[in-house]
Amino acid sequence: MSRFAIGIDIGATYTKIGLVDASGILLAHQVIASNLKASSPQPFLEQAYAIVADYLAEQAVSGIGVALCGLVNEAHTGSFLSVNAPALDGLDIQAAFAQRFGLPVRVINDVAAHALAEYHFGAGCGVRRLLVLALGTGLCVAMLYDGRFVENWGGVTADAARVILDPASPYTCQAGVRGSAEALLGTAYIEAEAAALSGIPGRRAHELIASACQGDDPIASQVLAQVGAHAGHLLALLSPVFFPQRILVTGGTAEAGDALFIPMRQRYQELIGTYLMEIARLETGVARPVEIVKGALGPEAAALGAALAFIKKY
Repeated sequence: MSRFAIGIDIGATYTKIGLVDASGILLAHQVIASNLKASSPQPFLEQAYAIVADYLAEQAVSGIGVALCGLVNEAHTGSFLSVNAPALDGLDIQAAFAQRFGLPVRVINDVAAHALAEYHFGAGCGVRRLLVLALGTGLCVAMLYDGRFVENWGGVTADAARVILDPASPYTCQAGVRGSAEALLGTAYIEAEAAALSGIPGRRAHELIASACQGDDPIASQVLAQVGAHAGHLLALLSPVFFPQRILVTGGTAEAGDALFIPMRQRYQELIGTYLMEIARLETGVARPVEIVKGALGPEAAALGAALAFIKKY
């Protein structure tokens, strides 16, 4: 097993491509626009191929890991449903990269990759039951038991984005589900709510998230508090299913910091925190709250996790 691999994280908006070593360090990485709502993925693939070729010219690797923002087919060769990157649907991306570079290729869901990276190298180290929630354009969750990813169907633990939080909501997600978690936590919601509250359209989610983090914009803070409450509600619904000991929240929206995490923790505690503390007491003798913390590895974590199969046994 080589000490090096390439990890590719194909997200809804951006794709991160990195050269990874066995200690979990991204020696180099580049970010490109995904542009996968178009009918053909070929322009995107050619751009990704060029970056991979540059890395291979510098360093021999043992394989290429690809993390996808969608439901992964049973053979793990690509996605069969990617709501936010539909040009991936039906594409055998494993064969595309394997044939191009003559290397083994492993395909995994992006949040599963992110969770594995956090477990081995980040904020999930040492936790038996770890739940990871990724928040950005859409959302997804991954569950690990003793470092093993829990795969239900479609390469994911659960399609938590379609969990209905408010059936009376005017918002729908890109899959058409009214009041779903994605509809009430995704970046489209952040932008729409900010416009509705301020009367000023066109503010981008990343700007609102940064303003909420700085605490200098009451509208941004109000919207991220709403998102935090919705996230706490979602996590309260998922916890009796997975009984997490720690919950990591990652993705671009997590950069809002306390503006997101304080209302998220408050809502979670109000809804189910006491019950989970009692579960901990029965299990360990000590009533401990479920920790809800920010992931430690940042936006490159899924690229690192995608490469894990080729640099680390797990």
